[in-house]
Amino acid sequence: MEKPRVNRQATARAPGLTSSKSPFDQLLLLGPSLSNVLTFVNPPQPRRLLETQQEAGEASSGGDWTAQGNQSHHGSSSSLHDVKPSAKFDLRLSRSAILGKLVDLSIDNARKTQEYFAKLLSKIQCEATGLVLLHDATVVIFLETTAEQFVIILKQLEQQRFIDANSLKILANCDDNGARILQGLYFKKIVLSRSDAADWTGDTAPQCIVETFLNLIKFVKKIGPMPPGEIRKCLNNLSNTDQTFLPSNDLVLWLLGREELMTIDEHLDFIDSHETVELESERVWPVHPLIHY
Repeated sequence: MEKPRVNRQATARAPGLTSSKSPFDQLLLLGPSLSNVLTFVNPPQPRRLLETQQEAGEASSGGDWTAQGNQSHHGSSSSLHDVKPSAKFDLRLSRSAILGKLVDLSIDNARKTQEYFAKLLSKIQCEATGLVLLHDATVVIFLETTAEQFVIILKQLEQQRFIDANSLKILANCDDNGARILQGLYFKKIVLSRSDAADWTGDTAPQCIVETFLNLIKFVKKIGPMPPGEIRKCLNNLSNTDQTFLPSNDLVLWLLGREELMTIDEHLDFIDSHETVELESERVWPVHPLIHY
């Protein structure tokens, strides 16, 4: 008995086209294959991404761009809104805090500091955000920049005259942050009446340094999501809770006297040196014994 024969007809397909029933249709939306991408100097973007960008461009083409006023905060010469949306990688940022003593207490140091940073960031074309707090005799500078830009700012701070350059010390420096907390550089002259000098001893200095920096980060993260107007209100009317996050003038003076903090020269020498920091998690070979007999 003969088995029924099934005729399979070949189907012709134009190059670059796929059948609507092909299981690879969805894969084409993700872009070309890896072998094709490697042949391009500038690899093509996935079709789905291109369509999304095109729709976003058509939706925003009819609107007018408006800039925010910066009555009490300074945005550097190149705004964050100018960053190209096609950037593939987030900018890795360095969060740092600098302490220093003011030279002349009879002048308007708040205005002097704001004018200095406005000229400095415009001069070096630096996109720096953060918070500058001025006490009666000291200054606390919290900055978000790239590591390279932070080094440039440190070298410039050594040349200015309204802050004692010899007193400047690095409270803390934290690299490899993926996003900014603040979207501008804010300035505020504050007066904190609290006194917690009893907690400052030589034995607790390292812990006090860490807590001071972390509390500053907590305050910045609190005001970071706020609109500029709300940030100004918060800085002008600091609550009791907010004041506990910020270092007082006496605390800054005490920290400046500690040898645990690096001066700018010491920090720059460390950056330029060949010394490297080895993390415990990076020790792969040789394997150190956990138990000694």
